[in-house]
Amino acid sequence: QSVTGNGHGLAMLAASSAMSPTASINHRLRGLAGIHALKELDDSLNDPQALQSFADRLSQIHQKIVQAPGQFLLIGEDEQKGAITRGLSDTWQTQAAEHAFSPFSVAPIRESVKQMWVTSTQVNFCAKSYPTVPIEHDDAAALAVLGGFLRNGYLHRVIREQGGAYGGGAGHDPDIAAFRFFSYRDPRLEETLEDFDRSVEWLLEHNHESRQLEEAILGVISSIDKPVSPAGDAKKTFHHSLYGRTPEQRQRYRGRVLKVTMDDLKRVGKKYLDPNAASIAVITNAVTHGETGDLGLDVHKL
Repeated sequence: QSVTGNGHGLAMLAASSAMSPTASINHRLRGLAGIHALKELDDSLNDPQALQSFADRLSQIHQKIVQAPGQFLLIGEDEQKGAITRGLSDTWQTQAAEHAFSPFSVAPIRESVKQMWVTSTQVNFCAKSYPTVPIEHDDAAALAVLGGFLRNGYLHRVIREQGGAYGGGAGHDPDIAAFRFFSYRDPRLEETLEDFDRSVEWLLEHNHESRQLEEAILGVISSIDKPVSPAGDAKKTFHHSLYGRTPEQRQRYRGRVLKVTMDDLKRVGKKYLDPNAASIAVITNAVTHGETGDLGLDVHKL
């Protein structure tokens, strides 16, 4: 159920898993690789020695966490600020680290993956991912608009209405610098992967109405300007600051989105969405795997 309920998200995590260190961690912690590792861990803990070893590792991780520099985000009414601050001061005691704190770091990565995950599912989930750019790059805005443009103009019609999938689409994730296609609860497999490529051909080979572009731009702007509560806005600003994202950067990005043209969409589509650069991940069942074969993908059984 955990796989089929979010199969498209898991497929996208797998397809993007070698795009960046963050994408790799996401796949290993909350993706298919994480589910597979959790199953193996559960099986291994029947051994008392393995259980003790795992408990020791958890203790080591706990020590690293409590020795790390801590931060608080305090959200509340002005009249309650003093009492809450005093309470935090009384309960939060910074522990002196036995060793100098070393921030978590991972090695850079940008590779291609081709994966088929076989599990107990009645339907398929398909994803393709392409390496792109982070949000500060000039092309990030056009890539964000391109996701909605391809979804509204081509993917919804071909993958859902004609192909029979429950859903399909595309989008740009600047946090991991990847553009991703997906299908959800899909009766097809190889044909859907081909449709992802055909959507780029449709973009490049046809003339398009300005209305389609405007709809895609408004979709991105509405997600940027989505109303949140004051507390939610404070949390979002705080977490953005942890990654060096300022309100000024977000406003610049918003301004670039509003200026995206049809020529921009075709330019970034041609530049980044090269089929030869695609990473692929699909989730299917043993019967479909037997009928289609490996499709040139590395097979993992879940």
